[in-house]
This record gives sequence, C-alpha cells and structure tokens, in this order.
Amino acid sequence: MLFAAGMGSGLIFWGVAEPIVHFAHPPNFVADTSLTSNVEDAKDTALALTYFHWGVHAWAVYAISGLVMAWFAFNRGRAMTISASFTDKARGGRFQAFDFLAVIAVIFGVAGTLANTIALVQSGLQQVVSWDIAGLIFRLALLMAIALAFTLSSTLGLDRGIKQMSLFNLLFVIAMLLVVVSIVDPFAVAETLVTSTVSYISLLPSLSFSIDSDSRAWSEGWSIIYFVWWIAWAPFVGPFIARISKGRTVRQYLLCTIFVPTLTTIIWFSAFGGSVFEMSILNDVIAATNSDVTYGLFTFFDAIPYGKILTYSAILLLVTFVITSADSAIYVSGMLTGSSQLGSKLMWSLTLVAITIALLLKNDIELNKQIAILGAVPFTLILMAQTCILLKEMFNHKRVVDSDE
Repeated sequence: MLFAAGMGSGLIFWGVAEPIVHFAHPPNFVADTSLTSNVEDAKDTALALTYFHWGVHAWAVYAISGLVMAWFAFNRGRAMTISASFTDKARGGRFQAFDFLAVIAVIFGVAGTLANTIALVQSGLQQVVSWDIAGLIFRLALLMAIALAFTLSSTLGLDRGIKQMSLFNLLFVIAMLLVVVSIVDPFAVAETLVTSTVSYISLLPSLSFSIDSDSRAWSEGWSIIYFVWWIAWAPFVGPFIARISKGRTVRQYLLCTIFVPTLTTIIWFSAFGGSVFEMSILNDVIAATNSDVTYGLFTFFDAIPYGKILTYSAILLLVTFVITSADSAIYVSGMLTGSSQLGSKLMWSLTLVAITIALLLKNDIELNKQIAILGAVPFTLILMAQTCILLKEMFNHKRVVDSDE
C-alpha cells in the first residue's frame, strides 16, 4: 500500500521520459561541464537528477509525515490526524482546520496525478489501436470508468479494497520490471545502476543546498514542483506508513521508509530510462519525448520484444495504480475529517472527479503539475510546524527516560 499510494503511477509515467528530458536538455549547472562531456557521463548525470526528485528527498517527506502521525497516535494515544499533532482534544478544536487543509492538498495532488495518468493511457492506447481516441470524449469516458472503480473500491474498506489492489499492483510491477531487465542487457542495467548512484551521491549535497542562478527556471520547473507535490501527497501516504510501523524504533522506521523505496526507485529508472541510453533508439526516444513526454515510454516499448504486451501491461498498471491512489485519498480524507460514511466518500469522490474534469478540458501536463501542488502550499507550513513539535516531543521524551534511569 505504501508504494502503490506513494508514487506508483508516477514511476511508470516518468520512468523513461524524465531521464531523457534531463539528458537532452540538461540544466546550466551541468551543461558543458565534465558531468556531460560524453554520453556515459551525461547519462549518469541525467539519472542522478531524476533520483534527486524521486529518491531520498521524496521519501523523507513521506517519512516525516508518517512519523509525526505514528508518534502521537501510538505514543500519546491520539487520533491519526494532522490536528492531533497540535492538541490532545479528541475533535481537534480550532486545529481541525489543519485537517481540512491536508484534505485539500490530498485531493488536488491526486487530481493532478489522475489527469496525467489519463493522458499517458490515452497516448499508449493510441499507438496500439487503429481508431482515433485522441479527443476529449475518450478522456472523460476513461475518467468515469476509473472513478467508478475507485468509488466502489473505497466502499469495500481497507482490507478488501486498497490492500488487495495494492498487492496486485506490487506483483504486477515486479513482474514487469523483471521482464524489461531480462529483455534488455541485465549487466548494462546493473552497471548503470552503480555508476548513476555514485553520480547521485556526489551531486546530492550541491543539489540539496543551493540553486544555481542560471538554472533557476529548471529548479522551479522540476525540483520545487516535485518536492511540493510530495508534500501534497504526504497527508495520505503518511497514515499508511504509520499504520504498518507500530512497534518499530524510530531508527528502523527512518532507514526502511527512506532508503528501501529509494533503492527500488533507482532500480526502476536504471532499468527503464537507463536502458534507452544503451540502445540505438536513443534519438528516436528523445524526439518522441520532445514532442510529448507521454510518448517516451511507448517508443521504448515499440523497440523491444513483446512491446505490445508491455504497452498493454503498462496501461493496465497505470489504471490500477491510479485507482489505488484515488481510493487511498478518499479513505484518508474521510479519516482526517472524522467521517468515513458512504455519503462522505461519495462527496470526496465527486470533488476529485470534478477537479480532474477541469484539468482534462485543458489537457496540459504542466498545468496538471501546477494544480497538483496548489493545495500543498499552505500544508507545507503545517508540515514544518509538525516537525518542530515532534522534535520537541522527542527531546522531552528522551529527557524523561534519562531522568528515570
């Protein structure tokens, strides 16, 4: 559930496209330097920039959100809500407004992802079917089908709905990853994984603590949007991490929540985006991605054996991932607002669908990203406040434990 809710559909959407974009259009601080002086170095740098957006920083945001909720729920006996970090009142008092701000962040974040996923599914199907499905009617029909699926799933509850769908997603995505690695050169993928990880680690300090003045547009268009997007998703990924982490130490929790998913993410991008750099289709994929970022993945599939099967598999996986994410968002929205009744779930479903319809009418991937982070801007301050409160709580807890000893 953690991985499916956290970023499953995004990995498929950007698995090929993002490394290719950074390779073809590197930011100024790496362009014309030793980091891009040849194809091998440029490849590792492009992948490292991708890991920066999807790796340690992304999962650290999720980890902090989950840790705050877990600490106050399991160690202080409070509800697993945002307001519980600020008060011990059962219904949150005036801090209950923070729960609604978190729900806004969740709904907007998932709506942007849902709109992007529909765009990618449309692009993939258009390449494997003979009739024209490029119009708005198909996008709306697909949204209605997905909405029906996640609304029905949300009524089944956590164990029969989200959990079963997440298990299916996990097994399917592992199978797809193994198939792709076995079709392309596994040794080349392993080598790319190692060299790009070294590049990622070496670039991480400068990427984390500075913004190059000549690359500000790149940072604003990629890094800042990504990190605020992860904050938008934190209120509903956090509770899932918290619920499965009861009984763990904080050290175990942080190590497993941050580094295990990061390693999985690196393997994924090395297998998909990394493989393209080793193939003769590199220029074709660059051209396709420049035309539309949704074309990159399917251009890659067209060039390898069993491409059509992989295309259909990716489309199915995209749909099931986004159903899981939307289902999770509805579940957590009800939990944060203290209402898990059917009427509440239907209301949040309709809200999510309405925002997504507005995005589909514009059909602009960049706009989808902007909308996804819109609801997270106020929640960014709330998460920072939660982190400060947690540090104070843990310091006081340690002081009490030390005095007892």
